[in-house]
Order: sequence, then C-alpha cells, then structure tokens
Amino acid sequence: MHPLGGFSINVAGIKCFDELGSGTFLFKPITFIIGKNNSGKSTILDVLQECCMTEQSIFRGPIRRRGMSPFIEISKQAEEVTLKKFFPPTTSGGSIPGRSHWQYASESILPYKFTWIFDKNKDAKVKMDKVSKELVPDAIAQLANALKFPFLGLWSIRIKAEREVQPEKHNKNRELDSSGKGLTNLVRAFINSSDLPRNLVEEVLLYDLNKIYHGDSEFSAITCQEDENTGDWEIYLREEGKGDIQLSQSGSSLKTVFLVLAFLRLYPEVKRNGADSKLIFCLEEPENNLHPALLRRLIDFLAQEREKRGFSLVITTHSPICIDLATKREDATILHIKKENGRTVCENVLDYTGQTSILEDLDVRGSDILQANGIIWVEGPSDRIYVNKWIEVFSEGKFKEGVHYTMMFYGGKILSHFDALPPTELSRKIAMLAVNRNIAVIIDSDRRPHASKTAKGKSRKPRLQLNATKKEIINQIEKIGGFAWVTDGKEIENYIPKYTWNAALNRDIAIKDQFEDIPSMPEIKAFASTKVELAHKIEGLINIDSIMGNLDLEYCLQTLCSHIKRWNGLN
Repeated sequence: MHPLGGFSINVAGIKCFDELGSGTFLFKPITFIIGKNNSGKSTILDVLQECCMTEQSIFRGPIRRRGMSPFIEISKQAEEVTLKKFFPPTTSGGSIPGRSHWQYASESILPYKFTWIFDKNKDAKVKMDKVSKELVPDAIAQLANALKFPFLGLWSIRIKAEREVQPEKHNKNRELDSSGKGLTNLVRAFINSSDLPRNLVEEVLLYDLNKIYHGDSEFSAITCQEDENTGDWEIYLREEGKGDIQLSQSGSSLKTVFLVLAFLRLYPEVKRNGADSKLIFCLEEPENNLHPALLRRLIDFLAQEREKRGFSLVITTHSPICIDLATKREDATILHIKKENGRTVCENVLDYTGQTSILEDLDVRGSDILQANGIIWVEGPSDRIYVNKWIEVFSEGKFKEGVHYTMMFYGGKILSHFDALPPTELSRKIAMLAVNRNIAVIIDSDRRPHASKTAKGKSRKPRLQLNATKKEIINQIEKIGGFAWVTDGKEIENYIPKYTWNAALNRDIAIKDQFEDIPSMPEIKAFASTKVELAHKIEGLINIDSIMGNLDLEYCLQTLCSHIKRWNGLN
C-alpha cells in the first residue's frame, strides 16, 4: 500500500482543466505523468500539494482558472479499520439491521467508493450517491462521522524542474525550497550543528551518491566550508585525483541528484512532517541534464527507496527512458495528459495502444530510442517457450522477456535473408544489428542420428549439419561480441531429458540419444499436434535439475545470462 493507493481524482476549474474536469485518474506506487510542454503535468502536482496543505487554499491564487469555481473530486473506499470504530462487530440492534452493526457495514458500505468534493473554501463534502439511498438513517449518521478526508495526515515534497545550488549565508530556518534554495545552508547545519546527525550527510547521503554514480564517479567526502571574505558557505565534494569540487560549479546533473538525496535524507529529519508512509514525493522532469544511464540509475534508486519506505512517488517527464521503465514495472502507471476536442484531459495508460499514443504525442521515434536492451534470435515460437523457461529457472526469475531482453524469430531457411553485419556494411539483407546491437542467436545443429564408430568401436558424435548461411551468421555474431549458441543435440527439444518426456507422456519412450528427431516420433505426435503445443505441455516440468549437467545446456544458459546482465548494465 502507499499514501495515494485507492484514490481516484477528477480536477475541475484549475489552470488548464475546465468545469467538466480532467476525467477520473488514479495513482500507483510510482506514477509517471507524461504530456507535452504546458499540457498540465505540473498542475497535478499543484493539486496534490493543495490537498496536503492545512493552511488557506491556494485556489484563490494563480492556480484557479479565471471565471470558474475550482474543485477536486476524490473517490476512495472507506477503510475497514475506520468503519469498525463506528460500526463495531460487538454491537447489534437499534435501527441498524443484521447480526451486528459491522456485518451490516461490511455488506452495505465497505464495497462502495465515496466521493469527497474539495472546493475553494477547503470544505470536504462527502457525496455518497446511490449507496446512501439504501442505508438506514442511523447508518448515514454514523457514516458521516466515519468518513474522513482522504488526504488527512498526508504530506508532500516537491522538486521543481528548474533547480540550482548556490553558495549561501548562514540561516537558522533550515528551509529547503523546491528549486534548491536553502540546500547549502541545510547541509551546513547537518555537518556543523550539534542538534542534527552529521552522519546523514557524511555517511548516508555520501553512500547514496556513490551508489547512483557507480561506474561514473566516486566521491570520498562531503564537506561544507565558509568563505571568510564573503561569509558564504559552499558544499564541496571530494573526488580522487580531483580534490575538493564546489557543488555550485558542478554540472546540473550532480546538483539534481544531490538535491533529490537531500530531500530524501535530510529534509524529513528537519521538518518531521510525518511518517514516510504518509509522504507524496514529487519530482519534475528528472531527465533535465541527466545522461540516460544516470537517469535510469536515479529512477531505480528512487523506486527502491519508495518500496522500503512506503511513500508515493510521482514523476513528471518527457523521457522515453521513464516511459520504458513505467511499462516494465507492475508498481507503476503512466498518466497521460493531452488535448482532446479542445479540452485538457487525463487518462491512465493501460495498454499498448495508449503507450503508442504517448510516443506519438511526444514525437518519440524508434530511431530516437534506438533499440531494446537485447534480442535473442530463435528459429520459431516453440524455441522461445523453452528458452524463456530455461532463463527463468536458471536466473531464479531475475531475467524476464520484455524487461531484460526480447525474442525474435528468424524462421529456419529464412535465416539466409538475415545478416549480422553493421547496417552500413549491408546490401540487401535484413540487418540484425539495425534492430539491436546486443544480440544472441540460437541455432539447431541438425546433427543426424546413427553416429559412426571410432576405431575402438565407440560411437562418434555426428558432424554439425551447418550450411553456409548459419556458419556466416555465427562468424559475424562472434566478431561483434555476441553469443551464437549451436545446440549440442539435433535441435532444441533434445535438451529435454528422457525422464521428463516419460513423465509428460506417463510412459517410457525409446529415445536413443540427443540426436533423435523427437517431434517426429509417433508417440510425441499423438501427445501434441504441433511443436508449440508440445512446448507448452513440457515447460511446466522444466526445473533446475533438468538443466544441470544436461549436455551443454548449463554452460550455454550461463553464457546467455551473462550477456543479458551486460545488456542491462547489471555486471
């Protein structure tokens, strides 16, 4: 659960949203807000801040749309714990029917959502709609006491898109502005004041900074020093071989990361606004001046912190990297803000069509994103089923198709139309590298059964039956550092142990060796009419024992998983 869990919101009469409202949208633990410039992304953050405020409404200021009465509709189910206080399981009788008041509430109230109308006077009126008509008067009276404003007790942190870090004078208020003003003074206070834990800067924040910058930079210390001539304090980062570097003179990316960490680690210690599980952490356009690899590490870090601490993470962005991350995480959603028939509306993107519309809206093209993390080329769909299952089992679920790699088919004889040369060296064939530079290919050896004998009468492994096309592809892929996996047996099905086939068919079948044409065996064909159907019936029986020591399967999977790790920057 997270603070915005279960909320549905409709915004009306505020900035870009007219009196009909934005349309209802919801939040997940991580919400990426996508839209064109000036589409209304920041307005959603304004609304979240307003709902968390306890002082006078900001609806009276510039956030209000001229000539309209602003309001926010917030829908949420009543919480069981709260309802039980007003409809106790131990109480019965009166005008409330049922074995107990709680039984009545659990059946007649708990399943429904209720809507709070939050207007310019900061009144939170409850709209119960049709459910209230079915309740007895005493239940309605109790319900009015039980339903509290959903944002009650929540607090927010916001980091704006325009941010800067500068030297600052000593100041006792320790405020940290959403644009970065006050950061130097706050760090000074943590390092030099006796009432604040200096280890949060010198150890915790330093550790986080190095974690995010791993592979790019390594910092050994964070200090804050005063210029005796001006009285200004300055944050310094110490880096091996470079000495002490002024943060105010560093690149914007370092300032952004440092500011995010300060809001995560230092600001809550000073403000003490509430538990992390009540926090809404808002970050605007983190991609500004961040290298794509650094942006990915920052978002991954924030996602890990969110999961540990339980806050809601809301990010506005134009970045394809954030879109990519959002589509691959079960705890994330994309909120798309767009113009529709002259109005600004919001909708959660839940399917491929919606994701495609975002890319079109932002004018993101395939050549802008370049490519997925890596592609494993296999002959056909049955191979994909086996290889996906082996990767899942061997990696203990760490690597998944669509997240860490993509599967593509080359279709046997169609391979002659493919080439793994760089696109600039290609003539008329399909360029595998134009699709992705990170590449692996799995090829059937097509070794024939009935091996010849050695001089001592032992069976000799049949020769590889690789044609010129396969040999050329293997040669090209190995030259560019990819992985060409040629099956040790005749084809992919020969990696399935005999005991697995016996278990699936519930009988002992005569498989001589790894060169048997298993899909053509009569008992196999009677068991499954197609290779794809066969693979689906077998995949549930694949486990780690059927991989280890099985021909070269263990070695090939270890090599393939090493490539997948490298493709995803996990080494």
